[in-house]
Amino acid sequence: MIKWKLITILLIVIIIFTYLTGHLKQQIQYLTNNNQENNVPTLVFIHIQKTAGSAFERSIVRRLYFQSQPSCRCPVMLRNNRTKRPSIKLRCNCLRNNEPWLISRFSVGWICGVHADWTTYHRCLPLKMNSEYGFNKRKFLYATLLREPIARFISEYLHTLRGATWLSERLSCQKAQQLRNQSACWRHTNLTDFMLCPFNSAINRQTRMLSSSVNNCLSSSFTYSNLIDIETAKKNLQSMEFFGLTEYLHLSQRLFEQTRFCKLFQICSFQSYLEQDLTNNQTNDYLTTNVTTIDLNYLRQVNSDDIELYKFARTLFFQRTCQILKIAC
Repeated sequence: MIKWKLITILLIVIIIFTYLTGHLKQQIQYLTNNNQENNVPTLVFIHIQKTAGSAFERSIVRRLYFQSQPSCRCPVMLRNNRTKRPSIKLRCNCLRNNEPWLISRFSVGWICGVHADWTTYHRCLPLKMNSEYGFNKRKFLYATLLREPIARFISEYLHTLRGATWLSERLSCQKAQQLRNQSACWRHTNLTDFMLCPFNSAINRQTRMLSSSVNNCLSSSFTYSNLIDIETAKKNLQSMEFFGLTEYLHLSQRLFEQTRFCKLFQICSFQSYLEQDLTNNQTNDYLTTNVTTIDLNYLRQVNSDDIELYKFARTLFFQRTCQILKIAC
């Protein structure tokens, strides 16, 4: 009996040792492999709320082709099922070399949390990808969409009136998460209260989500401004593989087709181009009929960082448009 117990223990030890040895070997190869040609390029889409990010991501997974092949394999729901099960959100298969080439809500879901920002993705993705798809030397290329700040803010406010809270949104600072959830800016509020809410994550959202600054996160005097750094946001935006503007979706798609990432596939093209829908635009209607001059001035004041970032982004966007698409400017 003792002999069999010893043999069993020995076998278990051998199995564990074999597993750990293989795992360690993977880590050593990952840490020592500096050959850039072996890097797996992965495009990461930072989805900022109310910037037409969903429409753009759907276009990438459903209408983008690499040469004659679709970029992703998307499940198709039968037409008569669409009204019966409207809440289902189907993910597309965007695998290349057995791992996703695109990090997006429509490819892998919210892999680093709902509407993860620049800092969250940089902290989360390397470990998450190694855990899910094995150790590999990866190169993460970032992309996003930006929108005119006042229109984006009003659009988010109207969306909260429809019930959106994004409570599961993962902020880069735990203190910010606690304060945001306690303040409940979205509950039974009007526009004035929404603007005045001290921990409203809609304020300067675009700058905050692209900043790489987390200051005084544990301090009792912490405010949302500690998460905002306009200079790092500009720097990070400029370093992105791609960014587009909601007001110029057609041009944004054309720029996307010319990115270095698309060049890896030789030919990268959209089957159809998105157009900005200016008809029946609820945000524009609300701005015209419900927002006073005083409201508008205050909106510009509290979102000053987003306004500065957008001006910078717009200039850079058209510089790239002229240079890459060879359009006379």
